[in-house]
Amino acid sequence: MIPASTGAVLVTLITVSGALNWNDADNMGAPGSPEGVHYWVMTACYLPLLAWGPLLAVVTAAYYRRRRRER
Repeated sequence: MIPASTGAVLVTLITVSGALNWNDADNMGAPGSPEGVHYWVMTACYLPLLAWGPLLAVVTAAYYRRRRRER
């Protein structure tokens, strides 16, 4: 339970940090980065990653509740 919870928090922090810094000069603002439609397609492809951490937290809680009921 503790490793999965820690993982959920860390993945959430990492993906939110990445989303907030998406257009920085070192990321998508760098020369040679995709522009126009290619930028929006790439952004749309990465957008579901924001759900990874919260969904991991949900399945961790569901697993914990299920295992607690079985005892």
